[in-house]
Amino acid sequence: MMTATLKEGRTTASSSEIGRGYIVNFLRDRDSYIVPRALVSRNRLVRLVTDLYFSKGPAWRRRLLPGLADHYSPDVDSKYVDESLAAAAIQFLGGRQLSRIIDTHYIANRLLARKTAAIWKDHPANLLLYSGYARDAFRAAQGSNSLKLLFLYHPHYRIIADLLKVDAEHFPESAKAQRSDREVTTWWRWKFADEEIALADGIITASQFSARSLAHARFDKRTAVVPYFSKLRTEAFNPRHKQGDKCRFLFVGQGVIRKGIHHLFRAWREAKLQNAQLTCVCGYLDPNLAECIPSDVILRRQLGYTDLQEEYSRSHVFVMPSIIEGFGLVYNEARSHGNFIIYTANTGGPDMNIDAQSGKMVSVGNVTELTNLLIEVNRRYHDRELDFAYIARTARNRDWDDYVSQLIAACDEFQNL
Repeated sequence: MMTATLKEGRTTASSSEIGRGYIVNFLRDRDSYIVPRALVSRNRLVRLVTDLYFSKGPAWRRRLLPGLADHYSPDVDSKYVDESLAAAAIQFLGGRQLSRIIDTHYIANRLLARKTAAIWKDHPANLLLYSGYARDAFRAAQGSNSLKLLFLYHPHYRIIADLLKVDAEHFPESAKAQRSDREVTTWWRWKFADEEIALADGIITASQFSARSLAHARFDKRTAVVPYFSKLRTEAFNPRHKQGDKCRFLFVGQGVIRKGIHHLFRAWREAKLQNAQLTCVCGYLDPNLAECIPSDVILRRQLGYTDLQEEYSRSHVFVMPSIIEGFGLVYNEARSHGNFIIYTANTGGPDMNIDAQSGKMVSVGNVTELTNLLIEVNRRYHDRELDFAYIARTARNRDWDDYVSQLIAACDEFQNL
């Protein structure tokens, strides 16, 4: 067995031993485990390093934590999974109260990063690590034959800070909400993020917008864009669900400034639509935005899978005018239910091949443009100009195998450089 010795005295496998498999990591049930699912389908997953995985460990733990049943994928056997119970504990113990005092999310990120480095030392494979959790393993793998790929699933913090600064200059509620946004106020997160990028051999993003955020931060790194495939989208479409006298608009996402929900509230109030309804499904709503909600908007919290699918199915127009979005899986989910999509360039929308019959893009932060589009789409609905069945069909043009092939091809291209 051939080995190469590292400066620290560790040993790592030769490139022939490492092969083409990858270690992946992230906290919680990030994006329905899409990356490890894709890798395991081609026998490329070596380890998944995460906090808690529902099917792993003793049965009593599953009985004790039934709320974490979605922290699991039937496509990823628990034998591939290594847990960081310390990262899980800080998240559980932290909650919203402690996190206001201590940056518990950052601590959990660091704990998972250290766990990943330890796993790499035991399994010196290639690395395909999520941003925020990669630095320690990338440091450990320097000088080895392991390929270090960073999945930048979230745009770079510099473009986030710059875009939010512009937004705060125009919208008082935005400035107020941003005072508690640690991603744009904490230098320790910035240093960690920049070192990850600098150490990476290549970057994979889910959108052109995330790729552009690297250039905005003046990083010149080899980058591949692999748009997501949505697990939650439906293959069934029932036109009867679209019937009704009102045009039903839907927003699904966190109720925070980055999603542009305050722009939507302003536009909805100005549009004064007839025979229309707006429902916002938000697991969390920034308290600074609560006073901005128009009185006729329906707010729903913490919906389960079935209830969320019902909202998609009965709605006609999905609107999320995000300021910053690494991709936006909800666009694909809503499209598969036949919803006309309203999106911005700062999302994965431009990567989804949304044609003029299926959706329309608005300028970020342009409330007047968004208002006019709400009026236009409401008219089109009542004039029966929206073809929901067509929208649902076009949403299925890209299937799971396409996504897997594109991700594997991107990894292989980096490996063959």
